[in-house]
Amino acid sequence: MKIMKIFLFLFYSCFLTFAVQANDTVENSFARLSKIDRFAFGLTGYAGVISQGEKDYRIILSGASPIERFESLYKVGNPQAKCYALVGISILRPDRFQELVLTLKRDKTEVITQNGCFVSHMTIGEVVTQIGDGIYK
Repeated sequence: MKIMKIFLFLFYSCFLTFAVQANDTVENSFARLSKIDRFAFGLTGYAGVISQGEKDYRIILSGASPIERFESLYKVGNPQAKCYALVGISILRPDRFQELVLTLKRDKTEVITQNGCFVSHMTIGEVVTQIGDGIYK
């Protein structure tokens, strides 16, 4: 009986997650991502879930005019948002990414990042180097 309750809970949780994501819009994702609190790719937290930032990033990437959205996000977003924008730009316009790298490599602006359960603080220059190395996709 306990296993059945756990299974139902997990099934219901997954259903809600996919239902919310299916109805999400690029505009909602852009708004959330522009003020996201952490830059995180991959599984995060104790439960090992995909971060909201990565979900929003992927919605923008798969939506209409993603390069324009990422360029806009780069201009108006907080440091964490700029990092998501840079990942998108590095994939869609590598030449533009290289232009931005020149100005950001020595940038000491702090970015809050998360890798697994660990939250850390890095400079945007350090994150840009990791993006250029292909760590985030």
